[in-house]
Amino acid sequence: MANLPDIALPDGYRSDWVLSYHGRDPDGLSERVTGSVITKVLAPAGRAIRVDIAIHPTHAALTADPADLTDAEVGSLSASVARMLGVSGDVSGLEALAAQDAQVARLLSRCGSGLRLPQTAGVFEAMCWAVVGQQVNLRFAGQLRRTLIELAGIPHVSGMKAHPTPAGIAALDPDLLGTLKFSRSKAAYLINAARSGIDFEGLPHGDAATAEAAMTGVKGIGPWTRAYVLLRACAFPDVAPIGDAGLSAALQNFHGLDHRPGPAEQDALMRPFAPWRSLATAHLWAGWA
Repeated sequence: MANLPDIALPDGYRSDWVLSYHGRDPDGLSERVTGSVITKVLAPAGRAIRVDIAIHPTHAALTADPADLTDAEVGSLSASVARMLGVSGDVSGLEALAAQDAQVARLLSRCGSGLRLPQTAGVFEAMCWAVVGQQVNLRFAGQLRRTLIELAGIPHVSGMKAHPTPAGIAALDPDLLGTLKFSRSKAAYLINAARSGIDFEGLPHGDAATAEAAMTGVKGIGPWTRAYVLLRACAFPDVAPIGDAGLSAALQNFHGLDHRPGPAEQDALMRPFAPWRSLATAHLWAGWA
């Protein structure tokens, strides 16, 4: 095992929310949560590396297996974990807005300044999560995702696997996926996205509009899926997943509405939180849904 540099956590860090997000599939092949430890298998240079992320009150301690890591692997692993913990983004903008706006202050009142929006370790991984999760419950989405990882993931000696690359998904037979509980359309969407030529891991390095445009027109990557990727993998600060059921429920509770707001109303209700709608969404999900 190799020790990686610790990652500092902010005061009041909501580790419970981060652990819940990464532990949403308790039988995950690529990541698991045990107590306050996240175990994640990553493959920054094609070699599967298991990272244990032990969350303490002030920091996250990281160990990796195998131990013979290159400097490039250490840097990539540390950056991926920082994304997973949600600590690579800036939250000061929304907090400053709260000092001037009573509505924003009320939004932040339930979770405090320690709430962060955890990210997936990779962008393509988020896209796959979003597609397998379309129109199915979380448990079944987890089952489909495990199937993908079992078929095309990069194996680690522990028996866990790193999430597949686009090339790994592109090589899958859609008929085989059909025998493994994937609908015909879901199998096609995943393989089409993998074969689209999109540089998924490069999307966070531009702006949100450019990233969304790169995904637009690929069948199966609709508005909600694009928003999920921008929010949960690219860490752009001003994304609202309009049409999301959880966001609708949270906005209804936050505003005391007698109905669930539809997409147009959701969009209007989220505008006061611009340009920090991503973190505002996190507060709505965590504190008001």
